[in-house]
Amino acid sequence: MDHQNTMKTKAVFLDRDGTLNADSVHYIKSADEFHLFNYTADALRILTRLGYMNILITNQSALGRNMITVKEIENIHLRLKTAIRRVGAEIHGIYYCPHLPDDNCECRKPKIGNLEKAIRDFNIDIGKSFFIGDSFKDIQTGAAVGCRTIFVRTGIDSSSIKTLKKWNPRPDFIAENLLEAAQLIECIERNRDL
Repeated sequence: MDHQNTMKTKAVFLDRDGTLNADSVHYIKSADEFHLFNYTADALRILTRLGYMNILITNQSALGRNMITVKEIENIHLRLKTAIRRVGAEIHGIYYCPHLPDDNCECRKPKIGNLEKAIRDFNIDIGKSFFIGDSFKDIQTGAAVGCRTIFVRTGIDSSSIKTLKKWNPRPDFIAENLLEAAQLIECIERNRDL
């Protein structure tokens, strides 16, 4: 058996809208509506440098609502990858659910179908991995597979600390934004090496 193929890797699973880019109550329907936060590339560069696989796990029901095409979603993700590559950051995988909430599919967060697929595809060590997102669904999804979770307060419905304390499961960490979350992971890594 090739030892390299059995080596597990660590990952940061990332929500997209509200975590990497400004969200919209009307959905992100085109590359022109897709606006990365100004710190996203720097945050992803930190995670890339630390050796994490950066993997998007995102619900995109605008596709199921016929508000956007697969081609336009691909354009959005190309724009994302191009913008972050300029600073040496990578997105290693993108998994999106096109279904409506009522479709009861296995890939729509908080269900873990896409997350399980990414874990298999990239041979992820879940114990060394994180899930970062701006909603309770993201925290539920990460917790369901046993990775540490970080809630970022950049979504359109950013919950108050009082509300977060009522969540079950609660996030392992709370950060103001993705950059602060990446710096937190960097700090955890540094302490692990001591």
